[in-house]
Amino acid sequence: MKKSTKTALVVVSSLVGIGLLTTAGVTTYQKTTHKTATKDKKGYQSYTVTTTPALSMSGKVIASKTQVLNAPAGKLQQLNVSDGQNVHQGDILMTVNNPEAQEAVDAQKEMMRQSSRAGTSIKDVAQQANNRANERGKGPSDSQSQQIINDANVDVQEAQNRLVALQSKVTTAVTAPFDGIVSVDYNTKDGLPGLTLNAVDKVLKANVSEYDYHKLHSGDKLSVSGIDGTPTQETTITKIEQIPTDQGKGTTYYPFSATVNNDFLYGQSVKVKIQQSDLKIPKSAVYQGNLYKISDGKAQRISADVVEAGTNYIVKSGIVKGEKIVLNPDSHLKNGEAVHD
Repeated sequence: MKKSTKTALVVVSSLVGIGLLTTAGVTTYQKTTHKTATKDKKGYQSYTVTTTPALSMSGKVIASKTQVLNAPAGKLQQLNVSDGQNVHQGDILMTVNNPEAQEAVDAQKEMMRQSSRAGTSIKDVAQQANNRANERGKGPSDSQSQQIINDANVDVQEAQNRLVALQSKVTTAVTAPFDGIVSVDYNTKDGLPGLTLNAVDKVLKANVSEYDYHKLHSGDKLSVSGIDGTPTQETTITKIEQIPTDQGKGTTYYPFSATVNNDFLYGQSVKVKIQQSDLKIPKSAVYQGNLYKISDGKAQRISADVVEAGTNYIVKSGIVKGEKIVLNPDSHLKNGEAVHD
């Protein structure tokens, strides 16, 4: 009896053990199966396509044209303008007298007087010789005498031309080559006022670094404002120089210019902002040469028409500003797959 009971207990225990093992195995299998089926894929993030940030820099307002007016050597005869005066093209700003040129004129006049007396004598001698030749019946001497007289007249004319040229150098007028505002500098070494003419029209002068040079183009719009915010103006780039301002060490900068109105002052410091139209996306948004544009909540695969720009790409075509794309596509993302943005 005891032996039967013991055997029954062993059998029951074995069955219970087997049942527990079976139950544990089924539970483990179910957990493993469930985990594989419900594994979350990598969460896809959306990115709204934007333009590259505006370029900001400082600049100066200057005259569109500036010219130093060189005066000839001599003494000031008359100054007709004052510092800051508006002048027009062709206005006589000052006149200068050249004493050395005057001495040359006086010497030329004296030489001409002497030549004139000598020329009269030559003519008289030639005429007397011609008369004697006629008396002897030798006509050819008449043509020889005339040649002598003609040569003397040529010398007189040349001397007269030299006199006129010298007289033009005695008094020299400095005139305005264009409309503008004249600056007068009285502190000069030669005693003559230094004149500088600034055009009425004004321009913005600023510099762009070698890293941003390709982002600027003639005709691009920009905004200009004073350091305190006034005045302000919307204008366009008129010229971008190819030669840098300084070719030394460090970052290279290239000048560019734009027209501004007369609300700005000569020499005024200004702030410049140039909006950019390029569309910028992170490099992570491109996977195996493709972009995934989010349309109606689904990923739409398109070929990535982009160019590299540092840590980003610049989009050439395929998407527009404000559209959304998948920021982190991978091998699991399928075309047309639902994406929660």
